[in-house]
Amino acid sequence: MDAPAPISYTLAGVKVFISWSGPRSRLVADALREWIHDVIQSVECFCSTEDIRAGQRWNNEVNTWLADTDFGILCVTPENMRAPWLNFEAGALAKRINDDARVVPVTLGFLPAALEEPLKQFNGVPADEQGILRLMRSIAEIANPGMDIERTFKRWWSDLESKLAKVPDSDEKVSTPEPPDVSEMLADIMSSVRGLSSDVRNMYPRNGPALLEFRAAARALASDEGLRDDVARGNPSAIRFLRERARTEASEQERAVHMARENRARKELLREEWEAEAAEDEARAAIAEAKAENGEH
Repeated sequence: MDAPAPISYTLAGVKVFISWSGPRSRLVADALREWIHDVIQSVECFCSTEDIRAGQRWNNEVNTWLADTDFGILCVTPENMRAPWLNFEAGALAKRINDDARVVPVTLGFLPAALEEPLKQFNGVPADEQGILRLMRSIAEIANPGMDIERTFKRWWSDLESKLAKVPDSDEKVSTPEPPDVSEMLADIMSSVRGLSSDVRNMYPRNGPALLEFRAAARALASDEGLRDDVARGNPSAIRFLRERARTEASEQERAVHMARENRARKELLREEWEAEAAEDEARAAIAEAKAENGEH
């Protein structure tokens, strides 16, 4: 098996690091390197297997690009999903970039929902037309936000499609990863949504926010078909979005409940003040009337 190697680019000041491990993964990486340059022509390509001169220290070059990169692509195949080097670079990219949306596993021959930890924490895309379009949108958002990436993508997609089609089947006896069972995954999501940290539970002994979060997540899944489909596919970003949306909505509802209680308390206090003032006025009037009857001034 060939030694893994990175391929990097500079896109309008943005560096993209492509990680691969194994011969089929390298073919995908090479295809992406050449093709991305065609789609976004301002890209300056760097490929360690081609551009590192004899005598250069390979690890130093890799570490330099890992330290400076702004976007990471991981070329994942069934046979390299657990490769130590690929997972090492995934961790290094995550630490450097600190944005899951900008570290993208590209899966060949299986769906991203079947990725295992730590790769499953990233928003992966399959190596097909829609998946690669999503990848290019993410890169263009950083490198050139005003670019009409859809039009350029349509012009060049067939070239990459033909290259990916030529990637041979694996010689290794590995089974194709299968996505998790949807019902189990949704149960896990809802369990996570309902779960609250101990400090929140101590703050709200009745566990009201957990119920609010659960209801908010259920409403979101029922009303948003796209979100529901992404969650069903195990899209990590969609799951994080669902959880955050549920927490935000539950927090807003909780604040609304507190504000309503405070408003009711204020109204009750005002009512009591008005009643007290009215009673005081009545008392003054009664005293004045009694004095008048007694001829007092």
